[in-house]
Amino acid sequence: MKINISLLSDKPMYEQIEDCIRQAVLSGELAHNSPLPSVRQLAADADVSAITVKRAYADLEREGIIYTAAGKGTFVRLDNADKLRDERQEKLLARLKETAAELKESGADKQRLIDAVNKIYER
Repeated sequence: MKINISLLSDKPMYEQIEDCIRQAVLSGELAHNSPLPSVRQLAADADVSAITVKRAYADLEREGIIYTAAGKGTFVRLDNADKLRDERQEKLLARLKETAAELKESGADKQRLIDAVNKIYER
């Protein structure tokens, strides 16, 4: 799993770490019970502070995406994957609705939006 941190992003670094881990879980790159790097290791690999990684891990654990076993490490928890996928899709659909409304307000016709979506699904 590769963690990409952009210093130019508007998102805080801990959120970028969370997004990378979420995406790895949703894509199947990380399987159920897969071990995650230790806080220190991930901090060193991503060139961020351990506090940043701890925050990301704490948030993901609160969401039920990962769990920590004392003395053993932090692991992926996939029994929640369907819920995570549904929540992500709802957020993305909300963004799509906003974009579609802006397109409509700018005078774009419905078929133009449909064509754009169809092109994406043809890839």
